[in-house]
Amino acid sequence: MSKQRVLQEVARRLAESEEEDEGAFIAVVICMIIAAFLVYKLFKASVKVVRHSEVMVIERMGRYKTTLKPGLHWIWPIIEQPRRINWRYLDAKRNASHVDVVSVVTERVDMREHVIDFGRQHVITKDTVQIMIDALVYFRVTDPRVAVLNIQNLPDAVELLTQATLRNIIARMTLDDTFSSREQINSALLSKIQRDAERWGVSITRVEIFNIDPPPDIKRAMMNQIKAERDRRSVVLEADGERESAVIRSRGNAAKLVLAAEGHRASTLLRAKGEAQAKTLLATCEAAAVKAIRTAVGEEVRAVDYLAAVEYINKMAAMATGKGDTEVVLVPIESVQAVGAMSGLTEAARRVV
Repeated sequence: MSKQRVLQEVARRLAESEEEDEGAFIAVVICMIIAAFLVYKLFKASVKVVRHSEVMVIERMGRYKTTLKPGLHWIWPIIEQPRRINWRYLDAKRNASHVDVVSVVTERVDMREHVIDFGRQHVITKDTVQIMIDALVYFRVTDPRVAVLNIQNLPDAVELLTQATLRNIIARMTLDDTFSSREQINSALLSKIQRDAERWGVSITRVEIFNIDPPPDIKRAMMNQIKAERDRRSVVLEADGERESAVIRSRGNAAKLVLAAEGHRASTLLRAKGEAQAKTLLATCEAAAVKAIRTAVGEEVRAVDYLAAVEYINKMAAMATGKGDTEVVLVPIESVQAVGAMSGLTEAARRVV
């Protein structure tokens, strides 16, 4: 009986020793895991890999220490820590049809160019018209130390500065000027916010007015104005066309009359020259004919009497063969001479009276 108790006591003590060894092993494993986790955290906190186009601002015990450039760096854990900053960026989805603004807290400063779309905002023009304006701001961090330490939230600061400056610029312009002077608005906005942004270590590269949306009633009035202006231009262009057509037509008529006059003058001159040449040739021919007749008839008969007789015979022949109701009466030459003598006596009597 005592032997069994001894065996039981030995078995109990062996079991207790095994349980103690197992508990110690578990404790050692837990300690090793904790130590490995701490080593990993310390290694992660001390080794920093800075990617290209990024920098990291390091503080030692809360004070600025240095700015880490791209590459592999070692910092003292716990006493040196990177400064965390508030940042946001545009996240385009579904082929840029939907854009979300993502806000993050990060310890890296991106040196690339950033864009801020601060959405639609109400702006009042000089002629008291309330419009909605969308704008885009492009900026780049030039001094990361100043951008991290001199401003609490850089993207919000740039956005609010742009909005306030844009309101001031639009307040000095009328509604028509805002639509026709986008380039002037962009340049004025860029020059004004650039000076303030330089204090934050930021360079504003570009400012663009994305959209200008007037109220519906103003939009309808503008459409009516545009329609009336187009109608007026159409009427003016039609009147100008008619005037130009009339001027061109009158010039054509004047040119036609001038050309006709020139043609008539030229034809008259040519006709006159032709008639003069014809008369000259006719006279030359008649002179040659008279000369030939004179030679043929001799000195007894004058050539003029011969030509007169020929012409008389031709006329008598023409009268005899005339057309129509012409009647020819042959009168003896003695009767004609008697009539002539009577006419002579009558004329003498008149002279006596």
